[in-house]
Amino acid sequence: MTAPDSPANLSRVPCTVVTGFLGAGKTTLVRHLLENAGGKRIAIIVNEFGDIGIDGEILKGCGIDTCPEENIVELANGCICCTVADDFVPALDRILALTPRVDHILIETSGLALPKPLVQAFQWPSVKSRVTVDGVIAVVDGPALAEGRVANA
Repeated sequence: MTAPDSPANLSRVPCTVVTGFLGAGKTTLVRHLLENAGGKRIAIIVNEFGDIGIDGEILKGCGIDTCPEENIVELANGCICCTVADDFVPALDRILALTPRVDHILIETSGLALPKPLVQAFQWPSVKSRVTVDGVIAVVDGPALAEGRVANA
C-alpha cells in the first residue's frame, strides 16, 4: 500500500464525487466550491440524465476564472454508474490532458446514479495511477428529509 504522502500519491489529481437525489442541491454545492476554490484550478464532470443538460449549462455559464468552460465535461448518456467504461475514462483523459494541469476534479453524479461503480473505477489500472478519490459527498435536502421526503418536489 502506498503511503498518503508518497510521491506516487502526490502526482495523482484528487477527485471528489458529489452525489445525492434529484433536487438535493448538488449543483448548488459544486458552484459554491468553484466560487471558493482559493485559486485552485478545478475541472468538473457533470453526469446528466435526460435530453437537456441543465446542470452543465448552469456551471458552464458561471464565469469563474478557476474553472473555465473547457474544464467542464458533460456526460449525458445516462447514469455514470452504468456507463463508467464508455464515458468516464474518456472524460477523465480529456481533463487530464488540459494545460495548465487541473488541481482538483469534481464529479457531480446524476440524481439517479449509484456512486459505488464510479468509485470502483478509480481502482482500474488506467485510472489508479493518475487520479485518486479524496471523498464522496452525499448531498441531502435536510428540510425535505425531516418531513419524510428525499427532496422538495
